[in-house]
Amino acid sequence: MKTLLTIIVAGVLVGGVLAESAEAKDHGRGRRGREVREYRDGYRGRYFRDRDIVVIRDYYRPYYRPAPRGIRYRYSRGGYLPSGWRTRVLAVPVYLEPRFAPVPYGYHRGLIDGHAVIYNSRGFILDIAAIF
Repeated sequence: MKTLLTIIVAGVLVGGVLAESAEAKDHGRGRRGREVREYRDGYRGRYFRDRDIVVIRDYYRPYYRPAPRGIRYRYSRGGYLPSGWRTRVLAVPVYLEPRFAPVPYGYHRGLIDGHAVIYNSRGFILDIAAIF
């Protein structure tokens, strides 16, 4: 009887440890990670399709001025925008939004240094596309 009880307790402990490690592999995404996957349009896992890039490029072409070579910043999907980004990001006009795939709640489209980005209020880059 003692051995049976010991085996049951050990099984419960091991099961709890395995469940915690499975949750740790989620990297804290939880429900939000599932929402992000729901909103993707299925085109290579990106929010910016080729036609979206053309629409944004045509709209911003008259206003775009390239940054000097020494000041360029490298942007990457899954990274963060640089300091002072709030003053440099140009929002995509509201009347262009219906043409694009929907973005998750809390994320916005914008243009910074010739790149179209989908970002949140903390500056996290969900998706990025080179425009110019």
